[in-house]
Amino acid sequence: MTASRKIVFLVDVDDTLFDNDRFEEELSRFLEEKFGPGGRDSFLAFFEECRKQEGFADFLGAFQKFRIATREHPNTMELAFFFRDYPFDRHLYPEALNVLDRLSALGTTVILSDGDAFFQPHKIDRAGIRSAVANRVRIFVHKETRLDRLEEEFPARHYVLIDDKHRILSAVKKQWQDRVTTIWVRQGHYAREDPPDAGLLPPDRTIERIGDLLLEDSFFGSLA
Repeated sequence: MTASRKIVFLVDVDDTLFDNDRFEEELSRFLEEKFGPGGRDSFLAFFEECRKQEGFADFLGAFQKFRIATREHPNTMELAFFFRDYPFDRHLYPEALNVLDRLSALGTTVILSDGDAFFQPHKIDRAGIRSAVANRVRIFVHKETRLDRLEEEFPARHYVLIDDKHRILSAVKKQWQDRVTTIWVRQGHYAREDPPDAGLLPPDRTIERIGDLLLEDSFFGSLA
């Protein structure tokens, strides 16, 4: 087992470091341009179906269903290139990489994301996030169910989880209790639109933008 670290920061990607809502808007416009409004709506319906079934944003799963439904329309090749070549670094939130640098100076920073086995790693790499954390990227189907694996690989005195989903923060808090500090970043549609749930534990700290962490000197000092 790796020697125990003093503190490990676990940082989400979509709508925490990366503005996934803006990416989805651009994807929607591309779909309408290549397949018309009906084709766009068809893809988005497959996407929501996959999200509900699998619990994460599975763009490639939706793409496979859409490709079959369109009888392998020639423009599905253009859609493949759209996913492959998209400049993901364009939609990093302001100061996102600076935050990762700051956290890495205070402890060990690990990207902890939900997602599929190919598109999510590709996005994280293309956005420059992977290199910013020295390749410490872990992607699971449901990350809140893999805490035992994280503890084994990154043992620490204390963890800090930074995420836009209140549900995820609460689930991890219930398991790790006072061993984790949860920070809710209220960016993206999940944080803005999800109604409060009485069954969820409140986050330890709430910020409006990921860049606000650069102003948290006193808070990080309390974790030392």
